[in-house]
Amino acid sequence: MLTHRFVSGTHRRLSFRFWFRLLLFALILPLAPATVHAQTQRKSVTDLTATELMSLRRGVAHMMDRNSAPRGSADFRRSWIYWANMHDHFGRDCAGAIVGTGMGGVQTWIASNADETATWCRCEHGTVQFLTWHRMFLWYFERVLQEAAGDPSLRLPYWDYETDAQLPAAYRDATYVNEQGQTVPNPLRVSARRPSLNNGTGHLSSIVTSTATAMTDTTFGPFNSDLEQSPHNNVHCAMVPGSCPNGLMGSVPASALDPIFYAHHTNIDRLYECWLQVDEPGRLPSNPTQLNTVFTFVDADGSTVKRRVRDMLTTTQLGYTYAAGGGCPPGLAQVSRAAENRPVPEQVLASVGPTRLDPTVTAVPLAMSAQGRQALAAQRQGAPTSSRIYVTIEGLQYDEAPGVLYNVFLRGAGEKREQIGVINFFGLASSRSADHTGRAGHLRTRGSFWFDITDAVKQLDISGDAPLSLVFEPTTGLSDSSPETVAREMNPQANVRFESARLVTAR
Repeated sequence: MLTHRFVSGTHRRLSFRFWFRLLLFALILPLAPATVHAQTQRKSVTDLTATELMSLRRGVAHMMDRNSAPRGSADFRRSWIYWANMHDHFGRDCAGAIVGTGMGGVQTWIASNADETATWCRCEHGTVQFLTWHRMFLWYFERVLQEAAGDPSLRLPYWDYETDAQLPAAYRDATYVNEQGQTVPNPLRVSARRPSLNNGTGHLSSIVTSTATAMTDTTFGPFNSDLEQSPHNNVHCAMVPGSCPNGLMGSVPASALDPIFYAHHTNIDRLYECWLQVDEPGRLPSNPTQLNTVFTFVDADGSTVKRRVRDMLTTTQLGYTYAAGGGCPPGLAQVSRAAENRPVPEQVLASVGPTRLDPTVTAVPLAMSAQGRQALAAQRQGAPTSSRIYVTIEGLQYDEAPGVLYNVFLRGAGEKREQIGVINFFGLASSRSADHTGRAGHLRTRGSFWFDITDAVKQLDISGDAPLSLVFEPTTGLSDSSPETVAREMNPQANVRFESARLVTAR
């Protein structure tokens, strides 16, 4: 059973210390945002002090208690369920009927007043605002969480899964001892996750958490898209039994019901920030339409506020920093690109047409031109060039949810292969339910993937007539994924296929 906390609130006695902190927060609330946040750090969940973790749990528990507040009240706008609905929710005015397993306790909702209409179902996925909207969303959520905890110094922690891919103990513990000395349920834990993650024996695989492709980007458009795919989407799908669209984290409309959602997205925001720090003036988005877009959120006092993207673009504007973590660019030496959107392909080296992926391993030979072999050979031999090599996969779709992710490998002569990425199905709907596409930017029936294979090419034998193939292998997304585990979860009726795959050079 899932925790009941996101469905109905539970009454608890609040301490004098809590009310004192709440009064302190109320006194500083009118101050300017930069003053309130005062350049304090968000840090890894595993580095939280006992006091900081207690404050986090207290804030989350209080927000969950507010789930039972009257609709339309300031308290309900500061509730756990309201904020989950701000991201996305099931209901005919958002994502449609409930889809997926592991949804015990999840409800359908319909916006019933002006505030709900303005703020619910507003997440940006598959759009240029993915990183910018979520940065704004987290900032206001943090303010609401501070107020709920009665602690203006509370900051959202991040899950640094590239450094440690085990689910942090703070989110695994079934109970904890609160400030009154009582043993109570841990509000950070839900059961709708993979059991091995919740019991601490499982770890996300390194390729699921990889930022390798995203961190080679030097302009906002491609980085925004690549970071959304990996690690963002990959982690969502690897968190739950049966992968996407199941559980809570595996489903866009239900994902923000799981407290780990916020640690995950805070880490995505951290990765965005460390990428920006290489060249912030050159990497920040600059399109006026994007920057002038206005989104509506809920502030710590329960009021709704409208803010432009340009006014909440940087951590300097918002008054916080990040402690160092994994997955960041290795240095300042980056390949230059002129395009603001996806890098412009210069040459198609190899391609394959419509392909169906088997429930087991699928090897897809690539038809390569003589010019393509020459270009790959030159790249492998280290010839000076500003181009990089990519695999693009277009038109990915399925009939029924596959229940897995796919590891993707590039294979050369002698069966040697290099892993180049992961295919996930986060936010991808069945091709049999094309009418169930939800609001723009949420559910799609076709997906595309873009993997940087520049380094992988250098490790393979592609000389002469050596065959070159793409290999697709189902996986749970965990480091101990086995054929037996995958076979139990794989849906034989999935009919996963794509329209085309290409090897291209681009700059």
